[in-house]
Amino acid sequence: MMPKHILIIGGVAGGASAATRARRMDEHAEIIMFEKGPYVSFANCGLPYYVGREIESVEDLLLETPQSFDHRFGVRVLTRHEVTRVDVSTQRVESISRETGDSSWHPYDELILAPGAQTLSANLPGQDGDHVFQMRSVPDAARLRAFIESRPTRHATVLGAGFIGLEMAEVLTRRGISVTLVDRAAQILPPVDADVAQYFLDRLDDLGISVRLRDTVSVIEPSRVHLTSGGSLPTDLVVMALGVRPDVTLAHQMGLQLGTTGAVAVDARMATSIPHIFAAGDAVEKRDLVTGSPTWWPLAGIANKEGRVAGTNAAGGTAEFRGALGTAIVRVEPYTLAVTGLTEKSAERLKVPYQVMYTVKGDHASYYPHAQDLFIKILFHPETGRVLGAQIVGRLGVDKRIDVLATVISARMTVDDMGELDLAYAPPFAAAKDAVVITGMAAENARRGLVTPLTPGQLQQWLAKGSTPPVLLDVRNAEEVNATGGIGDFLHVPLDGLRRQWDRLPPAADRPVVVYCRSGHRSYVAARMLTQRGYPRVYNLVGGFTAWRAHRSAS
Repeated sequence: MMPKHILIIGGVAGGASAATRARRMDEHAEIIMFEKGPYVSFANCGLPYYVGREIESVEDLLLETPQSFDHRFGVRVLTRHEVTRVDVSTQRVESISRETGDSSWHPYDELILAPGAQTLSANLPGQDGDHVFQMRSVPDAARLRAFIESRPTRHATVLGAGFIGLEMAEVLTRRGISVTLVDRAAQILPPVDADVAQYFLDRLDDLGISVRLRDTVSVIEPSRVHLTSGGSLPTDLVVMALGVRPDVTLAHQMGLQLGTTGAVAVDARMATSIPHIFAAGDAVEKRDLVTGSPTWWPLAGIANKEGRVAGTNAAGGTAEFRGALGTAIVRVEPYTLAVTGLTEKSAERLKVPYQVMYTVKGDHASYYPHAQDLFIKILFHPETGRVLGAQIVGRLGVDKRIDVLATVISARMTVDDMGELDLAYAPPFAAAKDAVVITGMAAENARRGLVTPLTPGQLQQWLAKGSTPPVLLDVRNAEEVNATGGIGDFLHVPLDGLRRQWDRLPPAADRPVVVYCRSGHRSYVAARMLTQRGYPRVYNLVGGFTAWRAHRSAS
């Protein structure tokens, strides 16, 4: 038999993964990969950290080279070759060398499309200046680092407060550069809920990062940017981090079916609407593991798995990709934020029933020095208890917990299951009841009716109605109340004195009682006491004053 011809358009995560998998499945196939840039397989997620010098050398960003692909995998790599046309009727692709301008045609038996994503642009006056940078490729990062190290740089403006924008804000600040983040949205990090984003944002003030929301840049000048709000900022450099969209230029030309997200539609085999053509990576529509609905996440981990499946099937094997959760994480040292599965925003958009639980729990045992809060928000199905999504902010241990929760969601586990997880415990690493376990237990208590939970959003709506307000019972210590104040016209009775001060509470039948503390744990204890003493309408503010403050700031 003649060897199979497998062509791959695009490298990096999806294409490179497809190429190596196809070779492992078929030793005799002729495999050619086309990459229009100078590098075929590089760690684009590491680009900000090269700018920040945590990664010192460009070579450290290169996962594979054309030579290593050839020597180890027998894959021919044509860098600086752009595929401009695919003739699906004759199964050929046309590539043009960006160095010589020469074009050539290449036949294929199986084709894998992995062009990635395109950077969004605002088309601003002045954006072509030599002090304006994108962050999509190794040359982008090298040019920015050289700029910083060749001249005095005091201030940077970063357009876009998404994951890349925040990472760039962090690394530039670490290099002693003052940073202003500008975004037209009402919150940073649009993929997460506003209250979680606000909790994270409130901690950026201490790091010297200025954030301007509901604003954007209208004009870029050599030493200043002008804002649509009417003001301006003196600045030495500008980083464009406005996000990306799927690159479907070739898909349009080929006549491939696109999905509802605008990305290339594929089945579980990563097969497109045209026979013998597969697709993988950021250009491809994804399947949400929670809902089964189409979605789109430009994430390297997903692209790698899709490439593996596409490479398997293109080489004649059998593999399927079930879907993903969009698990993502970002650090602005010393704080970390992570998300997996559904958020409130996505659940409401998709009309998925959900219930929310917040917890505020230390990242390790409270008696061991330097324990720090983990602010956790989960969504679970109100009837089945199935965990649907999670978001976490903290200093240490966020990565560990979000990975546990991503596994919980992938396994379709419930909050009851979550509360029974057997997780590693030693004082430097966790508490005997880990933050994930405590969150599951708190949600389980709510499901079993031991307490009636109330979210900050629900309390805000209640107070805004103007009807008979609840008694707001603050059970924190006096020092905490004096430091932060309370919620509305509250009644303050510390938990440890509650049993001795029942006479300060109104009669049980008079008004409903909303109990709160800093995190929701002490107020749960108080709510149980009130319920068992005959109070028929007792609510526990989940996440306590911590979640309330984040919600109010985000509103």
